[in-house]
Amino acid sequence: MKVVGFVGSPRKDGNTDVLVQQVLDGASENGADVRKFNINEMDFTGCQACGYCKVHERCKLEDDMEKALDAIIDADGIVFGSPIYFGQFTGQARSFIDRFYSLINPDFSPRINAGKKLVLVGSQGFPEKNQYKPVFDEFGGLMNQFFGMEIRNTLLGAGYYEPGAVKDNTELMDEAKTAGKELLD
Repeated sequence: MKVVGFVGSPRKDGNTDVLVQQVLDGASENGADVRKFNINEMDFTGCQACGYCKVHERCKLEDDMEKALDAIIDADGIVFGSPIYFGQFTGQARSFIDRFYSLINPDFSPRINAGKKLVLVGSQGFPEKNQYKPVFDEFGGLMNQFFGMEIRNTLLGAGYYEPGAVKDNTELMDEAKTAGKELLD
Protein backbone atom coordinates (compact mmCIF):
# COMPACT_ATOMS: atom_id res chain seq x y z
CA MET A 1 0.00 0.00 0.00
CA LYS A 2 1.22 3.49 -0.86
CA VAL A 3 0.51 6.76 0.91
CA VAL A 4 1.65 10.14 -0.39
CA GLY A 5 1.66 13.35 1.60
CA PHE A 6 1.61 16.93 0.36
CA VAL A 7 2.58 19.91 2.51
CA GLY A 8 1.25 23.24 1.26
CA SER A 9 3.16 25.31 3.80
CA PRO A 10 6.25 27.35 2.94
CA ARG A 11 7.56 26.52 6.44
CA LYS A 12 9.61 23.35 6.43
CA ASP A 13 9.14 21.72 9.85
CA GLY A 14 6.20 24.05 10.50
CA ASN A 15 2.99 22.91 12.15
CA THR A 16 1.35 21.62 8.99
CA ASP A 17 4.52 19.76 8.00
CA VAL A 18 4.77 18.22 11.49
CA LEU A 19 1.16 17.01 11.38
CA VAL A 20 1.41 15.61 7.83
CA GLN A 21 4.60 13.78 8.83
CA GLN A 22 2.90 12.36 11.92
CA VAL A 23 0.10 10.93 9.76
CA LEU A 24 2.67 9.49 7.34
CA ASP A 25 4.60 7.98 10.26
CA GLY A 26 1.42 6.26 11.43
CA ALA A 27 0.77 4.90 7.93
CA SER A 28 4.37 3.67 7.72
CA GLU A 29 4.05 1.92 11.09
CA ASN A 30 1.04 0.12 9.62
CA GLY A 31 3.11 -1.13 6.68
CA ALA A 32 2.49 1.51 4.01
CA ASP A 33 5.21 2.86 1.74
CA VAL A 34 5.14 6.61 2.27
CA ARG A 35 6.41 9.60 0.33
CA LYS A 36 6.16 13.32 1.06
CA PHE A 37 6.23 16.37 -1.20
CA ASN A 38 6.86 19.87 0.14
CA ILE A 39 4.94 21.91 -2.42
CA ASN A 40 6.96 25.07 -1.73
CA GLU A 41 10.14 23.26 -2.79
CA MET A 42 8.66 21.96 -6.04
CA ASP A 43 9.42 23.59 -9.38
CA PHE A 44 6.10 23.89 -11.20
CA THR A 45 3.89 26.35 -12.99
CA GLY A 46 0.21 26.89 -12.29
CA CYS A 47 -2.42 25.63 -14.71
CA GLN A 48 -2.29 27.55 -17.97
CA ALA A 49 -5.91 26.75 -18.94
CA CYS A 50 -4.68 25.65 -22.37
CA GLY A 51 -6.96 22.60 -22.65
CA TYR A 52 -4.08 20.34 -23.74
CA CYS A 53 -4.94 17.80 -21.03
CA LYS A 54 -8.47 17.49 -22.36
CA VAL A 55 -7.18 16.33 -25.76
CA HIS A 56 -4.21 14.34 -24.39
CA GLU A 57 -3.84 12.09 -21.37
CA ARG A 58 -1.46 14.42 -19.51
CA CYS A 59 -0.70 18.05 -18.87
CA LYS A 60 1.67 19.56 -21.42
CA LEU A 61 3.77 21.25 -18.74
CA GLU A 62 6.88 19.25 -17.94
CA ASP A 63 7.78 20.08 -14.38
CA ASP A 64 7.75 18.63 -10.85
CA MET A 65 3.98 18.21 -10.98
CA GLU A 66 4.47 15.14 -13.18
CA LYS A 67 6.01 13.27 -10.23
CA ALA A 68 3.33 14.53 -7.85
CA LEU A 69 0.46 13.58 -10.16
CA ASP A 70 2.01 10.14 -10.77
CA ALA A 71 2.27 9.70 -7.00
CA ILE A 72 -1.45 10.53 -6.64
CA ILE A 73 -2.34 8.05 -9.39
CA ASP A 74 -0.28 5.30 -7.71
CA ALA A 75 -1.35 6.05 -4.13
CA ASP A 76 -3.91 4.21 -2.08
CA GLY A 77 -3.96 7.00 0.48
CA ILE A 78 -3.28 10.73 0.34
CA VAL A 79 -2.49 13.19 3.11
CA PHE A 80 -2.98 16.82 2.10
CA GLY A 81 -2.01 19.64 4.41
CA SER A 82 -2.10 23.40 4.24
CA PRO A 83 -2.07 26.12 6.84
CA ILE A 84 -4.72 28.78 6.61
CA TYR A 85 -3.42 32.07 5.23
CA PHE A 86 -5.95 34.88 5.12
CA GLY A 87 -8.91 32.52 5.38
CA GLN A 88 -7.85 29.99 2.72
CA PHE A 89 -5.17 27.46 1.75
CA THR A 90 -1.79 28.94 0.89
CA GLY A 91 -1.15 30.22 -2.64
CA GLN A 92 1.30 27.36 -3.16
CA ALA A 93 -1.40 24.82 -2.26
CA ARG A 94 -3.99 26.50 -4.51
CA SER A 95 -1.66 26.48 -7.55
CA PHE A 96 -0.86 22.84 -6.84
CA ILE A 97 -4.55 21.89 -6.61
CA ASP A 98 -5.35 23.71 -9.87
CA ARG A 99 -3.09 21.27 -11.70
CA PHE A 100 -5.40 18.40 -10.64
CA TYR A 101 -7.49 19.54 -13.61
CA SER A 102 -5.34 17.29 -15.78
CA LEU A 103 -6.64 14.30 -13.79
CA ILE A 104 -10.17 14.92 -15.09
CA ASN A 105 -11.52 13.85 -18.48
CA PRO A 106 -13.39 16.32 -20.73
CA ASP A 107 -16.70 14.88 -19.45
CA PHE A 108 -15.48 15.53 -15.87
CA SER A 109 -15.04 11.84 -15.08
CA PRO A 110 -11.86 11.03 -13.17
CA ARG A 111 -8.71 9.69 -14.78
CA ILE A 112 -7.70 8.10 -11.49
CA ASN A 113 -9.21 5.17 -9.63
CA ALA A 114 -11.93 6.02 -7.13
CA GLY A 115 -11.70 4.88 -3.54
CA LYS A 116 -8.44 6.51 -2.52
CA LYS A 117 -8.41 7.41 1.18
CA LEU A 118 -7.78 11.04 2.14
CA VAL A 119 -6.68 12.73 5.36
CA LEU A 120 -6.80 16.52 5.45
CA VAL A 121 -4.45 18.42 7.74
CA GLY A 122 -4.44 22.08 8.63
CA SER A 123 -2.98 24.58 11.01
CA GLN A 124 -3.91 28.14 11.77
CA GLY A 125 -3.01 30.94 14.12
CA PHE A 126 -6.65 31.69 14.94
CA PRO A 127 -7.42 29.83 18.17
CA GLU A 128 -10.98 28.69 17.32
CA LYS A 129 -10.48 25.23 15.80
CA ASN A 130 -13.61 25.22 13.65
CA GLN A 131 -13.23 28.76 12.25
CA TYR A 132 -11.76 27.57 8.95
CA LYS A 133 -12.96 23.95 8.92
CA PRO A 134 -15.35 24.80 6.04
CA VAL A 135 -12.28 25.36 3.82
CA PHE A 136 -11.24 21.75 4.43
CA ASP A 137 -14.80 20.45 4.14
CA GLU A 138 -15.17 22.14 0.74
CA PHE A 139 -11.87 20.75 -0.54
CA GLY A 140 -12.69 17.27 0.75
CA GLY A 141 -16.08 17.46 -0.93
CA LEU A 142 -14.45 18.35 -4.24
CA MET A 143 -11.98 15.47 -3.93
CA ASN A 144 -14.91 13.15 -3.32
CA GLN A 145 -17.02 14.61 -6.13
CA PHE A 146 -14.31 14.70 -8.79
CA PHE A 147 -12.21 11.68 -7.81
CA GLY A 148 -14.32 9.48 -5.55
CA MET A 149 -11.90 9.91 -2.64
CA GLU A 150 -13.05 8.87 0.80
CA ILE A 151 -12.29 11.48 3.45
CA ARG A 152 -11.07 9.52 6.47
CA ASN A 153 -10.18 12.37 8.80
CA THR A 154 -9.62 16.10 9.08
CA LEU A 155 -7.02 17.24 11.60
CA LEU A 156 -6.85 20.91 12.53
CA GLY A 157 -4.27 22.56 14.75
CA ALA A 158 -5.51 25.95 15.97
CA GLY A 159 -3.73 28.76 17.78
CA TYR A 160 -0.20 27.91 16.64
CA TYR A 161 2.20 30.58 15.43
CA GLU A 162 5.68 29.26 16.08
CA PRO A 163 6.97 26.53 13.73
CA GLY A 164 6.59 23.11 15.32
CA ALA A 165 4.58 24.36 18.33
CA VAL A 166 1.89 21.78 17.52
CA LYS A 167 4.26 19.09 18.85
CA ASP A 168 3.28 20.18 22.37
CA ASN A 169 -0.32 19.11 21.72
CA THR A 170 0.13 15.43 22.52
CA GLU A 171 -3.56 14.70 21.98
CA LEU A 172 -3.48 16.07 18.41
CA MET A 173 -0.15 14.36 17.69
CA ASP A 174 -1.63 11.04 18.87
CA GLU A 175 -4.75 11.67 16.77
CA ALA A 176 -2.57 12.32 13.70
CA LYS A 177 -0.55 9.13 14.26
CA THR A 178 -3.76 7.13 14.68
CA ALA A 179 -5.23 8.69 11.52
CA GLY A 180 -2.19 7.42 9.62
CA LYS A 181 -2.41 3.95 11.12
CA GLU A 182 -6.11 3.73 10.24
CA LEU A 183 -5.90 5.46 6.86
CA LEU A 184 -5.94 2.32 4.74
CA ASP A 185 -8.06 0.11 7.03
